[in-house]
Amino acid sequence: MNLFSNQRVKGFLKTNGRILVNGDGEEILLRGWGAGSWNNPEGFMIGGPPLNFLAAKSGHHRAAPMDRGRTMNQTIIEMCGPEYAERFWSQWFRNHLGERDIQAMAGYGYNSVRLPISARTFLYEEPGYRYNEDSFQMLDEILGYCEKHKVYAILDMHGAPGGQSGLSCDDGIDNIPHMFLEEENRERAIALWEEFARRYKDRWIVAAYELLNEPISTPRWDHLIPELLRFYDECIARIRKIDKQHAIVLGGNRFNWAVDLFNKNFDPECSNWFIAFHRYGGSPEPKTIHQYVSKSVELNVPMWMGEGGGSPEWISTFAELAAEYHIGTNLWAWKAAEGDFHSPCAYKLPEDWQLVRDYYNGGAKPGYEKSRGIWDEVLENIKFENCVIDHAVHDFYNRRPSSTLPAVSYNAVPGRGESFSGRHLYSNPYDIRLADEMKIVYDPDKQAPDKSPQGVIFGEKHVMDPEGLDWANVSLELRQGEFATYTVRNVNEGCKLKLEYYAAGAAKLVAETDGATIGTLAVTAAEFGKQTAEIGTIPTAEAVTIKLSVAQGTVILKRLIFE
Repeated sequence: MNLFSNQRVKGFLKTNGRILVNGDGEEILLRGWGAGSWNNPEGFMIGGPPLNFLAAKSGHHRAAPMDRGRTMNQTIIEMCGPEYAERFWSQWFRNHLGERDIQAMAGYGYNSVRLPISARTFLYEEPGYRYNEDSFQMLDEILGYCEKHKVYAILDMHGAPGGQSGLSCDDGIDNIPHMFLEEENRERAIALWEEFARRYKDRWIVAAYELLNEPISTPRWDHLIPELLRFYDECIARIRKIDKQHAIVLGGNRFNWAVDLFNKNFDPECSNWFIAFHRYGGSPEPKTIHQYVSKSVELNVPMWMGEGGGSPEWISTFAELAAEYHIGTNLWAWKAAEGDFHSPCAYKLPEDWQLVRDYYNGGAKPGYEKSRGIWDEVLENIKFENCVIDHAVHDFYNRRPSSTLPAVSYNAVPGRGESFSGRHLYSNPYDIRLADEMKIVYDPDKQAPDKSPQGVIFGEKHVMDPEGLDWANVSLELRQGEFATYTVRNVNEGCKLKLEYYAAGAAKLVAETDGATIGTLAVTAAEFGKQTAEIGTIPTAEAVTIKLSVAQGTVILKRLIFE
C-alpha cells in the first residue's frame, strides 16, 4: 500500500516526529485538493473581478463588489432579495461540494480535502455568540461523505472574524487584518475554534484544525507578527482544554511562504502540530523547499504544502519532490468557474452572466425574476455532474498510466546519484534544477527564448510557473554514462512505455525497473529529428521506478508516454 492511498485514512491523524501517521501508526502523506470557493467564495474563481494585489498592498480599500463572499452576498441581496440570498447560500454550499465531489476525489486516489471556512457563515456577525446551525449541518454532511469515501478533512479558517490576511481571500470588510487589531475579533476567532473543537473532538475523519490561512500576507503588516504568535499560543491552549486528539496546523506570514516565525513547540501539551506552507511555481528542486525542510528538522515537526499549483507538469514534479522529504501536498482549487483560473472541475457561467458583471460594475439591475433565474442557473451548474471535468491533471499529479511525463520531471531522491547522474557543470538558462548538473535544453526544433520571464510580487522577484519555465518545449539531454529515474504509480496492469526523443547517429538507451532491463532503444538515425518509440512494458505495481540510462552516444529525451 502506498503512502498516498486513501486506504490509510483511518483513525486520528497524529504527528510522529517529522511524519504524519494514521490511527494504526502508519505513515500517510496527505495528497488532495482545496475546496476553494465552497464556503469562502473568491471573486476570481466565481466569474467576478480578478485579484487586486494593489488594493492588498495599500491595505486601505474597502472590499470590491463580487471580489469575496461577503460582497457576493450583497450583490445577490440587491439583485434577488434577502430571503432568496439566505436560501441561495444553503444550496450553494451543498451543490459546490457534494458527495459526488468527495467520491470523485477518492476515485482519483486522493486521501484528503482542505475545507476553507468563512467564519461569518458559522458565527453570525452580531453581538454575542449565535451559530448558524444550517452551516454546521452542511459541514456534518460533508464529513459523512469523507468518512464513507475515506478522505481526511482539514478544517481551514480561510476567513477569520475581522479578516487575518489583508486580502480579499479572508472575506473581510476591507483589506486590513482586523483580527490582529481588534480584541473582539481575536476573541471571536478563538471562540469559534472552541466550538469546532466541542463539536468534532470525537470525529477522527477531521484530520486537523488549520487555525488561519495566510495570516498577515502583505509586508506592510509584518509588525503584527507578535499578535499572530499570541493568537496561536492562546488558541491552541484553549482548544486543548476541549480536544487533545486533533492535530493543529499553523501557517506563516507572507502568503504562508515564510516560516521563520516558528521557533518553539507551539503545542507543548500534546506535541501534535505541523506547519503549512504555500507554493505556486518555482524550480522543483531541493533548494525551493530548503527553508521548509530545515525548519522541519529544527523543530522535529512535519511540513505540508497546504496550497499550491502550477502547470500539470510542475505539479507532478514538485509533488514527487516533496514526497521524498515526507511532505504532503494540496492543490488549489478543486472547482471554479470557467475562465482565467483553471481547475479540474469547471462550471459554466450562465449565458446572461454579463448582466451580473454589468450590475456590479455600476450598470442597470436586471429585474428580480431575471436575476433569480441567473443565480438559479449558477446553483445548477456548480454541481459536480454538470461540470466540465479535466482528467489530465490527475494523471500528472498521481503519475498514473495513460499519462505523459516530461523528461525534465526526473526524480529527486535525497542523496545525489541515486535518481539522476549528470555532469553538466554550466547549469542551464531556464532556472530549473540548477544544482543537479543535468543538461536541460530547449527543444532543438523550437526557437529558444532570450531569457526566462520573471513575475514580480510586491517588489520581490519570483519565478511564476508556467511563465518561469516553458514546460512544453524543454528536454533533458543525457550523454553516455548518465541516467535519470522516474516513478509511475498505480500500475494495475502492465502498461507500455514509449519515449519521445531527439537523436542522430549511433546511440543506445536502456530502460530498467528494479535492476531488470525492460527494453533497449537503439538509435541509428542519420538525420537529427524528433522520434517516438516503444521501449518496453512496465510491470504491475503500486509504484514503479524506471531508470533510463544512456550506454552509448547522446539522447535528448522529450517525454515519457505511459499507455
